[in-house]
Amino acid sequence: MDNEAIIKYKFHLCRKFLDKLLAENLISEAQRRKIEKGVIKRLTEV
Repeated sequence: MDNEAIIKYKFHLCRKFLDKLLAENLISEAQRRKIEKGVIKRLTEV
């Protein structure tokens, strides 16, 4: 597996988790977007 595939997979897992939290009303859509942007930034730094 190359590095890009690993990053995409990690992001996919994160997104799935955030969708679950959103569906259970534990976070708002705005919080989800903010977390997602932070995760993208963090994953691309590594």
